[in-house]
Amino acid sequence: RSLDIHSRLDFRRDLYRAKQWYQRRVRGMRGCINTYVVLSVLLLQVYGAADKTLFGENDYVIVYKENNYKQELYDGQKAHLFLLYSSWCGHCQRFAPTYKKLAEAVKAWSDIIRITGVDCVFDTAVCRNYNVKGYPTIRFIGPTTNASDVGITYEGSRAEDSVINFIVDQLAKVENPPSSWPNLKEVTEEEATSYKSNAAVKRPKIVLFVEQDKIAQRLLLDLQNVDMRYAKLNSTAARILGAKALGLGVLSSDGQMSFIPYADPDYSKLEVSINTLLNNGTSGDGGDSDQDTNGDHQGVIDFVDTSMQYKIYELDMQSAINTALYMEVALKTEFTATELENLKRFLSVVLRCGSWTLEYKKQLARVKNGVEDLTSLNNTGWSDILAHAEDAGFPKNSTFLGCRGSKSTTRGYTCGLWILFHTMLTSCYDTAPGSVKVLQAIHGYVDSFFTCSHCRTHFLSMAERMNLLEVEGDQTAVLAFWEAHNQVNHRLSTEPHDPYFPKLQYPPRSLCKRCSNDAGQFNTEYVFSFLLRHYRRVLTPFGKTRVTAKRKNKKGKENKKKKKQKQ
Repeated sequence: RSLDIHSRLDFRRDLYRAKQWYQRRVRGMRGCINTYVVLSVLLLQVYGAADKTLFGENDYVIVYKENNYKQELYDGQKAHLFLLYSSWCGHCQRFAPTYKKLAEAVKAWSDIIRITGVDCVFDTAVCRNYNVKGYPTIRFIGPTTNASDVGITYEGSRAEDSVINFIVDQLAKVENPPSSWPNLKEVTEEEATSYKSNAAVKRPKIVLFVEQDKIAQRLLLDLQNVDMRYAKLNSTAARILGAKALGLGVLSSDGQMSFIPYADPDYSKLEVSINTLLNNGTSGDGGDSDQDTNGDHQGVIDFVDTSMQYKIYELDMQSAINTALYMEVALKTEFTATELENLKRFLSVVLRCGSWTLEYKKQLARVKNGVEDLTSLNNTGWSDILAHAEDAGFPKNSTFLGCRGSKSTTRGYTCGLWILFHTMLTSCYDTAPGSVKVLQAIHGYVDSFFTCSHCRTHFLSMAERMNLLEVEGDQTAVLAFWEAHNQVNHRLSTEPHDPYFPKLQYPPRSLCKRCSNDAGQFNTEYVFSFLLRHYRRVLTPFGKTRVTAKRKNKKGKENKKKKKQKQ
């Protein structure tokens, strides 16, 4: 990681070629798969730091870090639209292109408001300070906002125009704004009277007569260097100034107004008209239109390995747990009684139903035991519990292997979480605490801690619709969650996702031919057998298979006793 970005890419490419050469030389040898996986892990580590972002340098979005966000957000001169997001969150990834376009659309307002964000994956403490309940969260921070104030939360549509209208509304509400800002308030009756008098008053050069505040306010922000105000056509101020139609009023030094009517209230066309009137051939946006603002090239790798996507790696599940504990649970400042109970249940089933080495079990037990007897918990206490586990070697970082996507912002955590959930359900089938209890713990975790608010809402609605909390029997629980996962895949298949890893109905026929027919209809008996078999074969990072949670039932025990008696 000490290499610069270009050297790192060259090294990664050479390492990949070395892997291909080695595979050709040792094809047929048992060690090949081990080397393949080890080299893949090295590739991940080499490239890991280069692309973990949703916004690139060419975007008009400023990404803050924990060490600089306060002095930037509360500088007293500019407002900020502050996006608190997580680069693994699917909804954040889908919203990112809109946020980039929004930032480009208002780039002319950069002296007034900055479009900013922080990635909670890397700066969890920042998001905790802002009481983030789900991703993505949008906050407006005014120029005079106190540093202890978390700002105003935007709760409307995520469409570009809707967010821009929110910005305009909030800017217009700022009390005592900096003197460099345009006046976004409507002309009052008293001001209109003073404009018409011969008194030496400060008059604007232009008064816009409009039907909607936002059209005028957006124009004022776009053309902030133009001395301009606005009034609604049906207002007393407009009547005093003599406006009887939509148009532009040009005020002279003696208070006389020349009126230029217009028929189209579209603000972009008004902007052209105003610029023509002032003989000012610029829209004042001050940006470079030739710049590439797409940013989608960020984080794309030049080769994509899909051969491991259906394999169950212990590393992926451990990485999902680490992300959950350090970046989602850690966002809580104070845990409610329900959240604390859901955390206890989740940690219990993770420890008992996961497929872990003895060493990792001991480390995980430290976390579970740390909360087991608590009746209350805050963020400081949670941090101390994690630090105690770290003393025993509990890993803090996350590195995904089979769940790695073609970009660092795809798959990863959510993929690892799905695999973890399926593995726990199948591992504890017919074994205490049982798959039904596991399903209830999964529901509790998503309800209390899963921070992608869009995803959480969909999951909880689906759970209610499917009565997931009312299922009876372990086999029913395993199949119910499988069906829920396929419903999610079906919904996401129509939304933007990693093109190298399409959202298919699972399992595909390439994995289990008997599980479905040519028409795509599933045979649940074969599906259930497949799920038990598939999710119990967990791979270590070096390609070794560990079969977990062998099924134990009364019939098996009786047969074993009879066999001993015969002997």
